[in-house]
Amino acid sequence: MQEIQRALIQAGELHEEPTGQWDEATRDAMRRYQERHGFTMTGLPDSKSLMEMGLGPHPLPPGVAAATRANLSPPNTSDPLSVPGTEDSPADAGAPQQHR
Repeated sequence: MQEIQRALIQAGELHEEPTGQWDEATRDAMRRYQERHGFTMTGLPDSKSLMEMGLGPHPLPPGVAAATRANLSPPNTSDPLSVPGTEDSPADAGAPQQHR
């Protein structure tokens, strides 16, 4: 536990001495660390966070953190959405709509 807290201190997220207790300050620091690295913010020491800190059995593979951040980015909403079957075609331009 203290090793994780030391890693959070080194990352600049935790600003107190390691106590070995998973207290509120440590959870908040982990949430900030997870947010900064594009991970799900749980406040818990998940595998991706620990691996990114260099505390797992091996480091986080290159590109995993970047791919996670890319997946969390908001979609491009400037393009209109296309819904299949809603395109206007000359054949159904004058056809009445059926409501169910």
